[in-house]
Amino acid sequence: MQRLILTAIVLIGCQPAPQVAYPAVTPDCSPERIGRVSVHGATLSDVAPLAVLEGTFDDRERTGRIAEVATELLHVRGYPNARIEIDRAQGCGIELDIAVALGSRYKITQLAFDTDDVFPQAERVEAVEDALGTVNTLGGSYVQDRMVRALAALERRYHESGWIDATVGKPVATYDEGRGSVSITVPIVAGPRYRIGEIRAHGASRSARQAVVAALGLRNGDWYDATQLRTGIDRARRRLDRRIELRIEVGNDHSTIDIEARVTGGER
Repeated sequence: MQRLILTAIVLIGCQPAPQVAYPAVTPDCSPERIGRVSVHGATLSDVAPLAVLEGTFDDRERTGRIAEVATELLHVRGYPNARIEIDRAQGCGIELDIAVALGSRYKITQLAFDTDDVFPQAERVEAVEDALGTVNTLGGSYVQDRMVRALAALERRYHESGWIDATVGKPVATYDEGRGSVSITVPIVAGPRYRIGEIRAHGASRSARQAVVAALGLRNGDWYDATQLRTGIDRARRRLDRRIELRIEVGNDHSTIDIEARVTGGER
């Protein structure tokens, strides 16, 4: 009898817990929230920054900014003509209907610099590459606005390397829709490369001036290089512990750069 009672207790303890009915989740149809995001012409992953807006508070300006980001990402992926249009409707909250026109996809098959100067080709390519070598480089996608910004930086590199009058023109893109390729040509008018002309120091004592010129580490006739000049002036300031102001100007022969250092501080 005792064994039967124990068995019954064990069987009762093993019975499954009763099922509890939970209420269904009610969608938030607040007019202040984005209730649905639908995409046509592409997948949700193609416009991921917009897809994640579903369920968030509605903000027209923010949506516009995010659409610009999503469009830029499509350009980076090789769709230079991609466009995104958004229609808004009142439904369960605000419903966004996103129409995507991808256009053809292109990859860069040629990146050329139309110039005869001796500026290092590797530095030119490095200056325009973007996004870890996936944008504005061979085999990558072409993004014009990024290229224009990069070429402005390349022009500064030319100036700092002695081509004071250099101008880097606008990139010329030639598309081949059949092959999905784009060729980029960048015109560059480098002009003459300038050398270092006179190197002078003013102020303080004669010995201090001589020390400044020595610390600069520059020689008359060398190619002008702004990076070397900055390194030299920093070295001179550390060695002499003086305030040194630098002035550079084109020489009278229009082929050299004269350098003048003004030294102020204690006499030693």
